Amino acid sequence: MTLRVVETLLALLLLASLSPKAWSQAASAESGCSVHAFFHEAWSETSQFGHGLKTVPRGIVRTSNLKWELPILAATGVLIAEVDRPAANRIQSKSLQQTASQWSNVGLGIEIGAAGLTYALGCAEHHSYLRDTGFKGLAAIGAAGTEDLVLKLTFNRQYPYTPNSIGKFWGGGKSFPSGHAATSFAFAAVVAHRYPKQKWTKWSAYALATGVSLSRYPAKKHFPSDILFGATLGYVTGTYLASH
Repeated sequence: MTLRVVETLLALLLLASLSPKAWSQAASAESGCSVHAFFHEAWSETSQFGHGLKTVPRGIVRTSNLKWELPILAATGVLIAEVDRPAANRIQSKSLQQTASQWSNVGLGIEIGAAGLTYALGCAEHHSYLRDTGFKGLAAIGAAGTEDLVLKLTFNRQYPYTPNSIGKFWGGGKSFPSGHAATSFAFAAVVAHRYPKQKWTKWSAYALATGVSLSRYPAKKHFPSDILFGATLGYVTGTYLASH
């Protein structure tokens, strides 16, 4: 019951955040709300996102990107080398791990539910901007989750909860990067970029994503470096989809 209430409040918050201009842009949402239209739009988003991935190698080496890419990579390296193992060893309470894990799952569920409810409300109320926000939120969560899975399979890093784990890469596991962090920040980035002037909405979305992501550490599901890299991956993915 509490989860449903929170989801409804988040969706109503997005509704209230619409500017008069956005409301005036509402067209016949029904054309974008049929099953056929949904999958057509999903395929279009997938194709566009795939095209965007082709530009990644070129975009990575741009000077404007290096100013934030290098610090993130450096911080990730430091966390892997100096912080991850001792930080994971500090978490011994099973009760804390269970509580943190439950919270992260509930938080992610709220985000997925809010995206779906926003899409449904946009369709029901014939408001295309709200509908598109919900759709892009779902698309960002799906895209970030897919990217995360590919990286997990590539790096094959041990989980911190594995007995005698040292966080070894290619050691049997899927710890790097954090999927909760990636999908949460992908959703938050979409909300923030769709409503840039609604500060309360924007920072609430980022606060929820931060809470979901950081809780993976006391849950002993991920190392700090997994969370940082996952959050960055999600932010970049959500920002790209929100702006295209």
